[in-house]
Amino acid sequence: MLINRRFRVNASRNEVLDHRTGKIVRLEPRLMKLLCLLIENHGQIVNRSLIIEQIWNDYPGADEGLNQAISGLRKLLEDDQKKIIETLPKTGYCFRGGIEKTPFKHQRKTLKTAHVLAGVLILIAILFLVRYYQATEATITDQLHRKEARHLYKIDSARQAERLKADKK
Repeated sequence: MLINRRFRVNASRNEVLDHRTGKIVRLEPRLMKLLCLLIENHGQIVNRSLIIEQIWNDYPGADEGLNQAISGLRKLLEDDQKKIIETLPKTGYCFRGGIEKTPFKHQRKTLKTAHVLAGVLILIAILFLVRYYQATEATITDQLHRKEARHLYKIDSARQAERLKADKK
């Protein structure tokens, strides 16, 4: 899902991507659960007691943990004016940010597909270069062998010619 057309939330990976900066922030699971709970109840008051029950399992020190968690989410969403996550004193919180339900995975797959494609193209280029090098080396080696064979043939022919001259004398 997308918050205010800027922050892409991937709840399954506990990540929030800021499209403006390109920065990905990994949230602790409890913060992601809180963010998702607030988003699920968009525009409605979520009571502190409900949050403490569902997210902190009625843990005695949860009140302070909730305050810190809300502060952390506001900081993440750059909500200095408290307009995205509105506080209703002694009651709870209300999520007022704009929400678009768009799957996060499509962008990640596209990015992965691009990396895989680039990797395959690089591999093909490397294989082509290796094969080209081998073919060139084989051609050069072949030429050297032929040249050496011609040279040896000339030497051998010259020696035979000398022997024939010597035999005639």
